[in-house]
Amino acid sequence: MLADLAGRTALVTGGGQGIGRGIVLALARQGAEVAIADIDDESAAKVAAEAKALGRKSFAVHMDVTDKATVDRGVADVISGFGHLDILVNNAGVLGAPGATHTKQRDEDWDFTWKVNVKGLVWVTEAAISHFKQRRYGKIVNVASVAGRLVLYGTAHYGTTKSAVIQYTKACAAEWAPHNINVNAICPGRLWTGMWQNAVDNRRKQGDPSVEGKTGLQVFEEGVKEVMPLGRPQTPEDMGALTAFLASEDAKNITGQSIQVDGGQVMV
Repeated sequence: MLADLAGRTALVTGGGQGIGRGIVLALARQGAEVAIADIDDESAAKVAAEAKALGRKSFAVHMDVTDKATVDRGVADVISGFGHLDILVNNAGVLGAPGATHTKQRDEDWDFTWKVNVKGLVWVTEAAISHFKQRRYGKIVNVASVAGRLVLYGTAHYGTTKSAVIQYTKACAAEWAPHNINVNAICPGRLWTGMWQNAVDNRRKQGDPSVEGKTGLQVFEEGVKEVMPLGRPQTPEDMGALTAFLASEDAKNITGQSIQVDGGQVMV
């Protein structure tokens, strides 16, 4: 059964591509009006057009989650544009600083992933929370990762930030439950997105022999078969479906949870 999000409004950060785009379109298909916040204005506008084609009000908002001024202004513009905000999806995230590798975490990788994946998420949430409290209603879905639960080679900086997202989710869920605000996280497994292609390209530049002579997609698919009992990758649509459920009243008694969508890679 599809979640009923008719009449609801949503803001999705990093909604211009990949998982974010999948979430935007899932919310729109199930009735929500959606604002797409992204640092890439062109990509955000394209996704907004896709949501409009589904019959929903949708618009793009420029937002760099590492710049608090654009965060505060962007959230305010969304609330003003819709008249109210019901759903916040914190999806914006990075694997590392530009040029990141799987062989060495540089200081800039630690700094940049923390600034985007954690501090940026906190800033967006803080910009919206007073509105949610005032209305005594809010659904917050944070995009974490299985990397926040697993030890994955070469991604200590990334996994650490995603562990922080999981912990932040629980802390906020407990604090804001009296205000009728649900806070949950989804933990994607492996999806073929531009982020994955960039990771393989960087490994190739570093001379990683495990990727030599293989396309990025081949490296990705081999990894999926090695670690996932179901033997198939996840998709942005999978993430959108769970997000839409958690944002609906069907999930009104679910809060503080971090749910894996990973083909069985993590079973807890």
